[in-house]
Amino acid sequence: MTRSSNIAARGLVPGLIRRLGPNDTEGLAGHLLRLDADARAARFGGLVSDIALRDHALLALAGGAVVLGYVSDGVLRGVGELHAIEGTRPMTGEAAFSVEAGFQGRGIGSKLMRRVLSAATARGIRRVVVVCQSSNRMMRRLAGHFDAHLEIVGTETTGHLTTPAATPLRLLRVAVSDGFDLAAENVERQARLFLSTLPDRAA
Repeated sequence: MTRSSNIAARGLVPGLIRRLGPNDTEGLAGHLLRLDADARAARFGGLVSDIALRDHALLALAGGAVVLGYVSDGVLRGVGELHAIEGTRPMTGEAAFSVEAGFQGRGIGSKLMRRVLSAATARGIRRVVVVCQSSNRMMRRLAGHFDAHLEIVGTETTGHLTTPAATPLRLLRVAVSDGFDLAAENVERQARLFLSTLPDRAA
């Protein structure tokens, strides 16, 4: 067992959700590349090459999208993205989610959805749409859990959600979460650095 896998096996770094930035490009690309064929099709609506996934990771984090990630033991395992749709009134955004197979069924998608909707509220986005294949029962169930109106056209399903009202308390919570994300990223980095210095007992 390698030192990195031994660290992961110890489970000493708890899972957390934080906003991703340009420094997370490789981590996001790695997450997308670990998705199997079915998960890639569910996320992107069809077959996607490794090169296209790397390009998506770069563009998503370099642009104006809000990208939130679930990080477990220093590795990105789930992602929620929010992309504003320019020129829409009321302002609308499109959300997309992906969770690696070994981490599904743990409520990670719901947590990411909740954070995405809060981020949308803070940015004046009143409506959020989620587009998926009609066969994607997991995504349809997630959208329905948040009272989305589901519109099915052929093989494609679109979930329409209304974001929570932008109350002062809710905006404060978003601001606190954003500040916590910066701190959590630093703690996560320091924890992984510390763990990497520990002797590998399995070696």
